[in-house]
Amino acid sequence: MRRTYALIGTGALSVLALGAVPVLAQQGDGPEAGGPVLTFGISSTLSATDNYDLRPGGGDSADLFDNRLSFGYRNRRPNDTLSLDLSGVLRAVEPPTSSNTFDNRNARLGYQRQGVNSTLNFGANYSFSSVEARDPFDRGRLSEDDPLFEEDPLDETDFTQDRGDQQEIGAQFRLETGLNDLLGVILTARYRDRGYENTTDPDLFDSETLSLSGTTRFTLSPITEARVVLNYRDYSAEDDSRTDRQTSSVNLGLTQALSQVDTLDLSLGFQRIETDETLSGLRRFDTEEGVIGRIGLTRELTRGTIGTTFNLDRSENGRTATLLFNRTLPLPRGAIALSLGATSDVSDTIRPVGSLDFTHEILRSTLTASIERQVTTSDRSNELRTTRASVGYDYEINSLSGIGVSANFAELARAGGGPQVNDTIRADLRATYRRDLTRDWQLSTGYEYRIRDEDSVGEATSNRVFLTLQRSFSVRP
Repeated sequence: MRRTYALIGTGALSVLALGAVPVLAQQGDGPEAGGPVLTFGISSTLSATDNYDLRPGGGDSADLFDNRLSFGYRNRRPNDTLSLDLSGVLRAVEPPTSSNTFDNRNARLGYQRQGVNSTLNFGANYSFSSVEARDPFDRGRLSEDDPLFEEDPLDETDFTQDRGDQQEIGAQFRLETGLNDLLGVILTARYRDRGYENTTDPDLFDSETLSLSGTTRFTLSPITEARVVLNYRDYSAEDDSRTDRQTSSVNLGLTQALSQVDTLDLSLGFQRIETDETLSGLRRFDTEEGVIGRIGLTRELTRGTIGTTFNLDRSENGRTATLLFNRTLPLPRGAIALSLGATSDVSDTIRPVGSLDFTHEILRSTLTASIERQVTTSDRSNELRTTRASVGYDYEINSLSGIGVSANFAELARAGGGPQVNDTIRADLRATYRRDLTRDWQLSTGYEYRIRDEDSVGEATSNRVFLTLQRSFSVRP
């Protein structure tokens, strides 16, 4: 208890310290303007839950006091932008658990440069968090508008229940040249090193991934563009079989405008996957190779687009084929994007897949909804069927206050091929009331209900109430 009260005192002092310097915040240009900008933030949350570990049959009740501190630096110039973001959580838990006192440590460095005929993007990130405190619905992914964005499908580690810590180091690089030339080149590189400490689940093991890609683009005419794409991926893991896997592929692509509204995109290639692993005490080498490709047809309509795509992919477990029909439609106060289709997995089973994104805004409220189902191959060689869905509603009571309701759902299930996977469901429901106390300070309170259901393990639920006081302000040095 003495340590808990000491941390509470530290958080209170942090709040007072930030509250003592409002004169530093300039009332002029915001962070979106040019030049260097420093952003400071603090968020103190007092919460209570009846099942902190989300264990079947009920777990430990706990009271938590989290103080999240954040710092951001942005320097926008005419041709480039440099950014640095740091954050962490000072946590006090009663009764004490294995959670770190200083948890959810995150650091990200980014640099973007726009030249006359080229673009350069670089990013590096570091994270450290307690496994038991992770939220699968808050994965900290990059925005789809970020040039370094990459799809990050759900995998087995997102739903694992365990103690211990996870550490991740990553770097991303993208260079594109010849933007205005007939010949252009795109080079990308990604690196990720993920490690675990003091965990007991055998599915939580250290891994390292390096991905390289090179694309050469040829503009043959105003309506025709060809490309050659080379990809390489090296994955190694300290799992029970000491997996070492190299994936390489070459693709030839063509984009052709068939008319003023119709566009055809073709890609045909060859992929080779080499896997080296230890099974029953013996080192085993396997190779999976074959044709991969994609064909897509898109038509521009008066309102939105319509199209269809067919993808032929391969993993170490075999071939998958996916057919999708797509439609995007702008609405008077929002937008909708829909795709429906089916995937034939490695066991030749047809599974429905698709996605839906919907946004609707009116004068004082916003409604958003999304759902996505896909078939993927995890790094653990499991064929997975993943489903994600979310609904959010936000209502502005007046200029100072508002309410929000959100629901999230995720399911991880076996889709054929590879070792057995326990079907697991995670869901949460949250209701929040917020109020602006001053220009910078905001108070929010609410309730959260969580569910976790895993085959052969059981169902677990928890209730949580919380109260948050937060502030964020920017200054120009």
